[in-house]
Amino acid sequence: MKKFKSFIALDLKSNVQNIRIVNELHRHVYGFKVGYRSFYNQRSSELISEIKKKKSKLFLDLKLHDIPNTVSSAIDSLSNVNPDFLTLHISGGNEMIKAAFNSIKKNKLKTKILGVTLLTSLDGKDSEKIYKERNTQKLVKKFTKIANNVNIHGLICSGHDLKVLRKYNKLIKITPGVKMFARNDDQKRVAFAHNALQDGASFVVIGRELIESKKPLDLLKEYGEQNKNKNLWTK
Repeated sequence: MKKFKSFIALDLKSNVQNIRIVNELHRHVYGFKVGYRSFYNQRSSELISEIKKKKSKLFLDLKLHDIPNTVSSAIDSLSNVNPDFLTLHISGGNEMIKAAFNSIKKNKLKTKILGVTLLTSLDGKDSEKIYKERNTQKLVKKFTKIANNVNIHGLICSGHDLKVLRKYNKLIKITPGVKMFARNDDQKRVAFAHNALQDGASFVVIGRELIESKKPLDLLKEYGEQNKNKNLWTK
């Protein structure tokens, strides 16, 4: 069965609810993203176990950002989880990223490291205040160059940035903040899922629009029906 090239962000109030989403959608999507809310919530081990039991990919979105030794220790503590993907902030620097890789190698993990470029909740005004750079694409390219120089596995990047990152074709690119249908939320640099995948994203992340709907599977099927001929599905 072909699966939608997406990670579903499990961000409901309880992991009992999140597990229901896993059971309902695992045959139709590539994997599931577990972030702060679900990872630090009760029954997180049960949630992770359920994702693995269903043979779905586990994307652990912890956005590690600290001194190299602390990041290394954090990954040591995740050795029993062994996620397929794990995020850290590229702005933590080369040594931090290298420390993450060393810990993965030491613990014999299969985990792929994904570098967060610029959060999709930030726009040019925000990046100018924080990084003294209003041009978000210029900033994203700068972060990507840093990450690529230490052989990172992939990037977390906005749909707006995919075209300017095309030359980094060996990197996995995962695009959050996408939408299937029109909606309003707190994301600023967003794109439609089908556009992001056509522009070079390897996978997209879909959250509230899907998991907060009354019938997530029906909504996903409706989206699939509308986008039959687009390159949205895994082999």
